[in-house]
Amino acid sequence: MFRRLSLVLLQDKDGKVLMQHRTKDAPTNPDMWGLFGGHIKQGEKPMFTAHRELQEELGIEKVNLIFFKRYDFNNINREVFIYISKTNLNLKQLKKQQTEGQNVGFFSYDELKNMKVVEYVMNILNDFFT
Repeated sequence: MFRRLSLVLLQDKDGKVLMQHRTKDAPTNPDMWGLFGGHIKQGEKPMFTAHRELQEELGIEKVNLIFFKRYDFNNINREVFIYISKTNLNLKQLKKQQTEGQNVGFFSYDELKNMKVVEYVMNILNDFFT
């Protein structure tokens, strides 16, 4: 089944990216690190989805999202829209607001290279940071 996703690269003041540690029983990519975001519902615009998912998953209602890039991952039947934004929210506050996943954290590109990151998300991060 072909899936359309909107994902958000939220960066802190140091340029580290906010990542979600998926639960061990997640239906896709269990126990791996990924970006916040989700499936684009029928009739939804990708940017609307990105805003909706940030509100649902992190309680963030107002954020200035900038479109970064659209990816086609035909090997896994995914079309992915990536948005970027800066955040001043601290990790403690974000952990309190998080409603999905088992953990959340800000990570540098070097740290991400040594983590269990969802493969297509790592491809996006490689593109973003290089």
